[in-house]
Amino acid sequence: MKFISFLIIILLSHLNAQSDSTEWKQYSRVGSVSVDSTSGVFGFFRFNRKTDVTYKDLRLFAYGIQNQSFVYLRYKSSNKYGVNSKFYRYTITSIRKNTRVDMDLQYHYNQGFGYFANQYKNGLVNVEIGHGFDMSDYLNATRKTSYLKGGIFWDHNTPWFFSKLEYEHFQQISEIVQSNLSRNQYIFEVIFPLSKNVYVNLNIEVEDFLMREQTDASSLTLAVGWEGDIRKLF
Repeated sequence: MKFISFLIIILLSHLNAQSDSTEWKQYSRVGSVSVDSTSGVFGFFRFNRKTDVTYKDLRLFAYGIQNQSFVYLRYKSSNKYGVNSKFYRYTITSIRKNTRVDMDLQYHYNQGFGYFANQYKNGLVNVEIGHGFDMSDYLNATRKTSYLKGGIFWDHNTPWFFSKLEYEHFQQISEIVQSNLSRNQYIFEVIFPLSKNVYVNLNIEVEDFLMREQTDASSLTLAVGWEGDIRKLF
């Protein structure tokens, strides 16, 4: 947790130093989470910075269920090849700790290329392909599992709600030591605005392993959220 606190402090310091030409958005949510038919509470914080060619996004998600907890920290950085280019390169780094499945600390990294396949008035469709790896026990082991990754992402806005649909596939290409960790990941999200900065959020996430020996995971969250410019709060 000290590492997470340090990252947030650095980000806030960097945030206050930016010029007004940079577009910032910050999000926070609190609500209820259901994981494998067990309910608990969660918190979500997100810091997002965009320019005409760059995209920086830091997310922190944590929940508690009975005597168990889950913490997920992810940072994504991407750069377009020009102001009007539809192509971009990206890098994603994440760590997560899950006492529910005895996961001390998992480290994941992937990078690759993306393409804005369809940009229209009320939405955006983009696709990504890349290479990644993770270390299931980052503190106690050095073995890496490598993947080829592909994904498609769709954001769509209506006058009544905003929606997001994500699909990612990770195909294991490294040696299979204990089991094949190839999997599909799905995210479906709907946001209902209540006012200019306050909204209700419904989110469904599914991790679907292709091999039967692996246990699939899913979660459902319902939350009240806020979005705005955190610089105005200081």
